[in-house]
Amino acid sequence: MKPDNTIIDHILNVIALAPGTRIEDVAKLTPELTLKEVFDALCYLSRRGQLRLMVDGQGGFAVTTTLRSFN
Repeated sequence: MKPDNTIIDHILNVIALAPGTRIEDVAKLTPELTLKEVFDALCYLSRRGQLRLMVDGQGGFAVTTTLRSFN
């Protein structure tokens, strides 16, 4: 199911301002969203190729936008 466009836009803006942000930090930077809303939006955007999940050095995941996010 597609998340609400306002959630998608907000998360993309947060990630675009801080590429390589850990998933946990995306959730902290969007306190008005539930953790489930953040994860659902990240999964949706990843499947659509609009962001990339990367393993960070601490055993977690970080996210960055792709050029496709802004086309």
